[in-house]
Parts: sequence; structure tokens; C-alpha cells
Amino acid sequence: MRRDITALVFAALMIIVMLAAAGVNAQSEIEWHDQDGMQIAMSQNKPTMILFYSDRCPACVKLTGEFADTRVINMSKKFVPIVGSRELDSQYGIRYVPTVVFTNSQGMEVHRIVGYRDADTLMQELQTALESSDLPQTTQKQTPGFGVVTALISLFICGLWARRRYVK
Repeated sequence: MRRDITALVFAALMIIVMLAAAGVNAQSEIEWHDQDGMQIAMSQNKPTMILFYSDRCPACVKLTGEFADTRVINMSKKFVPIVGSRELDSQYGIRYVPTVVFTNSQGMEVHRIVGYRDADTLMQELQTALESSDLPQTTQKQTPGFGVVTALISLFICGLWARRRYVK
């Protein structure tokens, strides 16, 4: 009887350990997408984080290691992570690696990192990119309270005033 209880406790502990290990593996990596990540970003209305790197570049290898930091992994869930390709390389004018380009959901660049960053600095850059991607991407300035309706009313009043002046 005692052996049976010991065996059951041991089996339960093994199952708990295996489930915990599977959960850690699922959370310990960023799921990088290829170029199709741009369509995912558009459909989910999420900003992107595009990583351009080379396996032969020491700074690139060091930077990719920083993406294993738990804080960076959690923050990256707010983006669609994409591994840069030749087409994206030319589209965003990449000259040096490592480079991380952040875009809004439509693919418009909002922030860029060139070179290595440690996890703390990378977190600050991710936050800056996230805040930048939330900003409206328009360069037109609107004059408060002066819309089309206001303009038409102003023209109408001016027309009445001018007509009244000449009718006398």
C-alpha cells in the first residue's frame, strides 16, 4: 500500500514537472514570422518588429540573445515579430546589421534600432516603438473648429452681407 502511494505521488510530480517544462518552453521564445507576418499584422492591426541580422555578425548573435530575456519576450507579444528578408531589406533600406525596424500595422516605419542593445535598452526601444505606432500617421494639421460646414456657413453669411449692401 505504501509503495502504491509513493508511486502515485512520484508519477504526479513527474507529470507536473513535464507540464511546467512544456509551459516554460512555450513562453521562452519569440515566434518569428517570415514575410507573411506583414499580412498577419494588417489582419490583427498590430505593429511589427522586423529583425535584420546575419549569423556571421557577432553583434547580431549577441542581440538575438537579448530576445531570450523574459521581459523582451512578453513585450514582443504586442508586435508581430518578423525575420527580415531581401525584399524587406530593400524596402526599408537596410545598410547595416543588426537592425530592427518597427512599423505600424500598415507597414509604415515608425522606429528603428541599428546596432546591439542590451535587454534594458531594448525594452526602452520596444516601448518607444509601441508608443510611436499608436500615433496617427498623418502630417496634415487640422484647424480646430473650422470644418467644411463652418466654411460654407461663413461663405453664406458673407454672401448675404454683400448682397444686402448692394441692394440698398
